[in-house]
Amino acid sequence: MHTTTKPERRVAAIGASLALLTCSLIGCAPDPAPTPTPTPAFASEDEAFAAAEEVYRAYNEALNARNRGESEPDPQQYLTGPALEGELDAQNSLQEWGLHANGEAIVLSFRGIEATTGGPTTDVSAYLCIDVSLLRVVDDTGADVTPAERGDVVSQLVRFTGDRDRLLITHEDSADEASC
Repeated sequence: MHTTTKPERRVAAIGASLALLTCSLIGCAPDPAPTPTPTPAFASEDEAFAAAEEVYRAYNEALNARNRGESEPDPQQYLTGPALEGELDAQNSLQEWGLHANGEAIVLSFRGIEATTGGPTTDVSAYLCIDVSLLRVVDDTGADVTPAERGDVVSQLVRFTGDRDRLLITHEDSADEASC
């Protein structure tokens, strides 16, 4: 058994006192907690594309429900930024002009272009081909005022942003029909 002698205790006490004095003079902080590495929102582009396609199909179904006069689900819950602003402007204009959509649009295809998947948020862009042959624009009298030059299939360039829990449509624009 080892016993500590008085001189060894004094040296230990002096060492502890010096450590406390040093900390009080220069400021000692505990070691910071390690910064957690952010978990990527999606493990791969394919996973991000699949999630974006799911969001767009749900959005399209919500639009179709609204065209049937149903109040739920609200298509705007799938939008943010310029896409939401565009949707609000379009709905206001249609209402002002006494027009509304009637019928359904069908998503024919989704082709992912690019997805950034390395960080906690993801940006996705994709081409979508949408069959609008059953979707008409009608006025208050029920007359079909759908532009004659509109084709049966439209191509859209759609951008999404978000994370694994909430991916939203940020931008939607017409694309070259050749992409369908």
